[in-house]
Amino acid sequence: MSTVQAVQARPSPAERIRKFIEDNGGEYQRWFIGVTGNPREQLLGEHSITSASDPFLIVGCDSGEQARRTELSLRKKHGGWGKRFDFVDPAAIFVYAFRLSATTVPSWR
Repeated sequence: MSTVQAVQARPSPAERIRKFIEDNGGEYQRWFIGVTGNPREQLLGEHSITSASDPFLIVGCDSGEQARRTELSLRKKHGGWGKRFDFVDPAAIFVYAFRLSATTVPSWR
């Protein structure tokens, strides 16, 4: 007797970020959502994230365009902070989110 197992669809990048934010207190106005090609430098260098105390998530996308659409759709639907870009950098395939705190820096440049 054979058994067939249903394959679970992998959650979309937006769904993974939405769930992470919800699991870490929600309140989208307290979160920064951005796109980058170098998440480590962006989070640790530019935003001053302390990995031990600041909740953050990095999600890879298939393209820079998908990353930008993910970021914009999350901010449009739920709110939150981020930068405005008029172009898509094909190397910027990572969407990241971190909760704003007294020690983080929400860089707008």
